[in-house]
Amino acid sequence: MEENKIIERFKAIKIFLLCAFGVIILKMLYMNTVQHEYYTNLADNKTYKQVTIKAARGEIRDRYGRLLAGNTNSFVVEVSSDQLTAKGNDPNAVALKIINKLIENGEDYEDDFPITISKNGNFSYTYDKNVREYKEKNNIPSNLNAKETFYYLVDSLIEDGTLKKSDRDLEPAELQKKLNNNGYYPPILVKSFEFTDIKNKNDWLKSFVKKLDDGTKLEVKSTDSAKVAFQKIRQYYGIDESLSDQDARKILVVRNLIKSQGYRTYYPITLASNVSEETVAFVEENTTNMPGISISNEPIRHYPNGALASHVLGYVGKIPSTQLDDYLNNKEKSYKSDDIVGLTGIEATQEDHLKGIDGYKKVKVNATGKITDELEVKEPVSGDTVYLTLDMDLQKVAEEGLEKTIQVANNGGVYKSEYGDVATSGGAKNAKTGAIIAVDVKTGEVLASASYPDYDPNLFVTGISSKDYEKLQPENPNDTLAASPLLNLVAQGVFQPGSTFKMITGMAALENGLDPNYTINDPGVIKLNGQTFADAVWNKSKSNHGAVNLYKALQESCNVYFGIVGTGTNWLGGKDPGADVNSETILEYAKLFGLDEHTGLEDEITEVVGKVPSEEDKVNSTKISLRSYLNLNIIDSFTDIDENDDEEMDKRIDEIVSWIDEDPTPGRGEVMSRLAKLNVKEDRIEDLTDSILFTYLKFARWTLSDNLNLAIGQGENAYTPSQVVRYVMAIANGGYLTDLTLTKKIVNSDYEITYENEVVSKKIDFKNSDNLKELTKGMKLVTSQGTAAKYFVNFPIEVAAKSGTAERKDKIPTADEYNYLMDHLSSYGVEEKEVLKVYKQLRKDREAELTKNKIKEIKEQLKDKDLDEETRAELEKELKDGVNEKLADTDKINAAYLRRAIKKVNPSITDDDIDKYKETYGDFAWAVAFAPADDPEIAVAAVIPQGTTSTYAFLPIKDVIGYYLLGSSNNPTDSSSQKNNSNKNDSDSDSTSDNKNSDSEENISDSTGSDNKLNFNVQIKK
Repeated sequence: MEENKIIERFKAIKIFLLCAFGVIILKMLYMNTVQHEYYTNLADNKTYKQVTIKAARGEIRDRYGRLLAGNTNSFVVEVSSDQLTAKGNDPNAVALKIINKLIENGEDYEDDFPITISKNGNFSYTYDKNVREYKEKNNIPSNLNAKETFYYLVDSLIEDGTLKKSDRDLEPAELQKKLNNNGYYPPILVKSFEFTDIKNKNDWLKSFVKKLDDGTKLEVKSTDSAKVAFQKIRQYYGIDESLSDQDARKILVVRNLIKSQGYRTYYPITLASNVSEETVAFVEENTTNMPGISISNEPIRHYPNGALASHVLGYVGKIPSTQLDDYLNNKEKSYKSDDIVGLTGIEATQEDHLKGIDGYKKVKVNATGKITDELEVKEPVSGDTVYLTLDMDLQKVAEEGLEKTIQVANNGGVYKSEYGDVATSGGAKNAKTGAIIAVDVKTGEVLASASYPDYDPNLFVTGISSKDYEKLQPENPNDTLAASPLLNLVAQGVFQPGSTFKMITGMAALENGLDPNYTINDPGVIKLNGQTFADAVWNKSKSNHGAVNLYKALQESCNVYFGIVGTGTNWLGGKDPGADVNSETILEYAKLFGLDEHTGLEDEITEVVGKVPSEEDKVNSTKISLRSYLNLNIIDSFTDIDENDDEEMDKRIDEIVSWIDEDPTPGRGEVMSRLAKLNVKEDRIEDLTDSILFTYLKFARWTLSDNLNLAIGQGENAYTPSQVVRYVMAIANGGYLTDLTLTKKIVNSDYEITYENEVVSKKIDFKNSDNLKELTKGMKLVTSQGTAAKYFVNFPIEVAAKSGTAERKDKIPTADEYNYLMDHLSSYGVEEKEVLKVYKQLRKDREAELTKNKIKEIKEQLKDKDLDEETRAELEKELKDGVNEKLADTDKINAAYLRRAIKKVNPSITDDDIDKYKETYGDFAWAVAFAPADDPEIAVAAVIPQGTTSTYAFLPIKDVIGYYLLGSSNNPTDSSSQKNNSNKNDSDSDSTSDNKNSDSEENISDSTGSDNKLNFNVQIKK
């Protein structure tokens, strides 16, 4: 019996073993047949790696093939996620070790971890900081949500005339597109009306979900404070609790960098670029105990000429977080999260062409991660070469000319030039910026484009330091005309054109009946209704221009003549000019000359469009000014509300501003009555009435003064140098409005031309294009006998030109407004002690209001049932300890409250009284020219903001024209010889271009280009 049991047991064991072997055999067959490829790849991946070989970025060259942007080799520290986190390795220890070494060696490294720790141990999200800084920079109230912020920006642009009232009713996506087209990029997702940074923050936080060893779930929530989130993420990555938060953050820098790759963990990612030999040696010597850390030799962007043409070329940097998904999902070009891309200028708009195709090599590695064999290599394909229309040598002449002009405008002295030295008197000490653009009058190709000051794009290549980035910001953030190296004034600087606009007034008059020989006897000034409209010579020395016709009016820039022909009326009492011209006519011709549209550069560099003015624009501009005045002067003038009642205050200000729309304008008694009904204090009604009525309401509509100012390029006129040079080019080429371009051709790595610029030009619908020749006659006199004669003495080529001086009468804000106000308190009729007492009370009241709002916000958060317990405890502690909100300690805020305090103590003082010790802006100095005058090849426009006299703008223009047409004895390979050689080689195409522009009116084509939008995000490295 017992024996039978034993036999049965053996049978059972036998059957079990047979079944087990059967399962094993079946599994082996399954693995070697059905899933053979899967397991083979899995095994290979344990021993074989694919290493990326980064492709060189495409070069950017000038029209003659000279290098403007290329590449140089650099050592980079890379992190391979699969090796770093492989079983048996300690990724946290490795991350801390390499970061500490990079810090020790003074290396810059990528730091995108979005939680920062201040010196006093406070935690904060960089996402929140970005939103806060955007609001501060754009003067948007800090308490507005994304939707309110979006429409606050829209409303402000409607008020200043950039957008129309009807635009507000557009679908959000369409409205956002319109904002982008006007150069505004609010960081808001309009589909959900959420700040992009807040969306990124929430997505990032929600990505940290993990089941812990004890079975509990670790989850970072969007409601977590920065401190709570940091501690949870420490736990998520298993960082040793004994390490400080600062050391933990170093580890998280590396772990987060890897996490940003998503599923592409097999790609090495760059931790630090352009590292020293010391760092290279350290990494190579520690390969065994730092798995996943390696050194690679990669091409990085290099600009061999430093700052030359920087505003055209733009700069590169790491992919902005807001665009990361778009790049990673690009199917045509394979991007990785640490790739460098173009962020501004040609680098950005030609990104699709400049980006190469990365190669790879498959290698075999041993247990320590060292390469033991190279199995397969696919070479990278470099990006395309972009040839610009710029002439590098001419660009140098333009940039050097601008810099020399600023120096002599500031200090006086001799402007040294190969084409004739010029003695200058200086006197323009506030002239700190300038712009010049030169174009081919037949093709619209930009030959030189310079903005001063400039910057070195090499600073951005591996991530600009915060210190270097700070140096590129305006010295005086309160001054809109302060030198700003990153701003391209050629395409983004909008200025009143002054007398350079007079050819448009002249053309409008000629086309509508003016005889160019119509003559007036200029007395120097027109007096109308108690106002004067005068020539510059009258304002300077009470002299005049005498007998003046159109030619002499252009030659000597006679305001009175153009005021008469631009209004069709001889205000001096003599014979009318016989021209049916008014403001609408002039505005129509301004539009014909393209001054209300893009120039063609909008798809190549960031371009702002100056707008032809209108009565609607003036009304909107006056509303903005009135609102600004009321915000500063009426907030403490009511008997029934205090200045902290923002909602009611806004309603009353809105009502007063709405009076501008009334026709007829309410009278003085009516305004006083209305202010009384609004409960304005009795002792404030009369002063406010006179300011509101006579400074704003009565001058909101288009008046005769506006018509006269329009005719001479003053008033609401404002255009960019690129718009102005395009209009002048149309005079030079016989009436063709030709699009400007910076891209000549694009050549791929197989030396095939994939793009070649075609002239986009249309004949302007003038009544008689020959009228342009009459303008040219007058412009020729400018350089032979007129305002620019002394600059072109003995110049061997006849030049047609026009000068222009646009007046500025407003005050320059100081860089430190608070100290300015404190320094002049004694002259404001107030006592310092009393003012500071009111100042402190105003701040205290506002801080009390902010504290009240903050408490309300915290209580609302605590109502959230899903709120994390740690965050809940932190908020409850904040309430218990006492919320105490403080105003930011910035000059802008401090000065605003001090100014309010001064006015509160002395209600009769005005802003003009307070600002009377500030300097007044200098006039804009403009000049335009084309040459040779009778067979033009080149047109140039230049502006020196605050240059005070237009003649300074002629200095760099003469050098540019001279170099282009005459060459230089100092440079054997000058522009002139290059140009001639180019013309010989491309004679057929040049001939075609000439024929298209000169002989045909059918050369009309659509402007095409990239839809890429420019992004100004800057990667700040630690």
